[in-house]
Amino acid sequence: MEIFGRQIKLKNIGYYFFYALIVIDVFLITVALIFEIPDSIARNIQHFDWAVCIILLFEYSVSLYLAPSRRDFILNPLTMMGLVASIPLDLIFSATVPGSSLLRYLRLLKLLSIFLLSSRLQSIRDIFDKTGMHKVMVWFVATVILFTGLFCFFGPSFGGIDDLYFVIVTLTTVGYGDVTPATHNQKVLAMILILIGLALVSTITAVMSSFFTDRILENEDDEIRKAVEENSQTIMNELMTVKEENRQLRDEISELKELIERK
Repeated sequence: MEIFGRQIKLKNIGYYFFYALIVIDVFLITVALIFEIPDSIARNIQHFDWAVCIILLFEYSVSLYLAPSRRDFILNPLTMMGLVASIPLDLIFSATVPGSSLLRYLRLLKLLSIFLLSSRLQSIRDIFDKTGMHKVMVWFVATVILFTGLFCFFGPSFGGIDDLYFVIVTLTTVGYGDVTPATHNQKVLAMILILIGLALVSTITAVMSSFFTDRILENEDDEIRKAVEENSQTIMNELMTVKEENRQLRDEISELKELIERK
């Protein structure tokens, strides 16, 4: 398909559609969680989120039906992430899990899976493929969700967005100090979270450092290889020139011999 003079594959159009859909959904979810908005608008955002879930579940079902191997499709980590992101867990656990509205951020897993499947983001995909960064990100998201829920369960909770804010700030070892644990349970959870955060941050730092170091070395190897190839080609051209000159010299010597023999 040609759009604005550019050839665009239908598969890429599908990627762009889901990108836009999930980004809009996450933006609206954030607005509904952070800001005080009228109940009618909040209900419309909730309905839009459910519609997104239905679309994602439909897309998953169609992809599963068309997959050459349904077993491989189901066990693929990326499609598993997409399935989890498509289920409205906040609706399922709304009556039993405090702060279940935060589960709507699992839509980001679908965005991540599309991100990893996009052929236009090969350099980013190389980072995930070579470093296993997607596994670290899954652990990070799982830790954020788990500890946000734990702070809600073993309260008193900081309240709403503050639980998520405290978990992310502590997990990333930023620690602004504006929200601090006050009870025994909160302090225990915070200590565990700090230790996990140190492990995650150090792992991410080590992985990224190793990746970029390898890239630098690969670039240097490519430059050396390219220089060797260029020099080799130059040497081969010179050898061919010498060979041709030798052939001409032999021909001239043969002609001289023939002239001498005639005399």
